[in-house]
Amino acid sequence: MRAALCIAICAALVLCGCEAGFGTRPAPAPAPAPKPAPPDPKAIDEAFKRLNKLFQDEYENILAERGSRTVRIERGAAFDALQAGLVRLGMIVENRDRDLGIISVAAPAPKPLGAEEWQKTMLADMPMMGAVLCPVLGDYCRQIKFEPEDYVVVINATVREVAGGGAEVSLTTRLREIAPRPGVPRRDYPPPTAVRMALDKIWAAFNQALAAQKPRSAAN
Repeated sequence: MRAALCIAICAALVLCGCEAGFGTRPAPAPAPAPKPAPPDPKAIDEAFKRLNKLFQDEYENILAERGSRTVRIERGAAFDALQAGLVRLGMIVENRDRDLGIISVAAPAPKPLGAEEWQKTMLADMPMMGAVLCPVLGDYCRQIKFEPEDYVVVINATVREVAGGGAEVSLTTRLREIAPRPGVPRRDYPPPTAVRMALDKIWAAFNQALAAQKPRSAAN
């Protein structure tokens, strides 16, 4: 008897449009808005030329501010510390010449940044990118994604001797495109906030490697 009554109540709830939890059935979700059609390819090309120029200008300003350092140690020791620091950050050595003081490393983006750090850079730089892209591309600019897996980050460094026995360490970086996106021009320069954060991480790792050298030197 009780089972029959429950079945009858449930059937009545279904007919009334109610769920088993005595709540009303949720309204259907609205249909998603149609995506804006891609603009003329010439407009996309022009928008990215402007963005690339902005990134280049920002990149050069950042390098002038924090792209090189002079340390009061022997050049070879500075070179070893720099290589150790870069490797610690997940970068892979592609080319090195200790005698010339030249090293090139690379790794899939966003290294040397982590995934969370990359998201922070995007949040910081998206308003600036939108201010460049959206006036040219309209609402289509919101469809453009800057995915790190499209690129390899390449860092080139030189370590040269300076007067007094010290060493000057200089860094540059570029993006190597590995997954071109149809209709989107390539980019050579990382977003400005990513450059700043990456340089800060590299110099921190460099300092840690220098500090690790001192106990070994004292032991010898």
